[in-house]
Amino acid sequence: MKAVKFNEAKMNEVAQSGFMNAWAAAAYLVGRGVPSRLAHEAVGKAVALAVERGCDLQRLPMSDLQAIHPSFDASFHSCLGLAQVLALHDVPGGTAPLHVKRALQNARERVGRMVGS
Repeated sequence: MKAVKFNEAKMNEVAQSGFMNAWAAAAYLVGRGVPSRLAHEAVGKAVALAVERGCDLQRLPMSDLQAIHPSFDASFHSCLGLAQVLALHDVPGGTAPLHVKRALQNARERVGRMVGS
């Protein structure tokens, strides 16, 4: 593992592409009072529209989003960033930064014990 090199810029770019943020989009609508079933349906329509147009959710105009569901507003795009998507999964084993830091620390401790044995 000492020879492994990660292309962090590429990893960051890829992590923010596609529709990895669709769950965050649905959570955004649920947070605005939209029932989960309807939020997921609306986000599914938004994803389909984005695929049709060859773009990501972040690039859909607000007018198109509001035509899908009126609960979309100007704050929507701010929930789609990588940091917000990662923080959304704030459960043990999830991607929230605190949980990732704990998992890395635990892994380092286990490796240290194995190497020290």
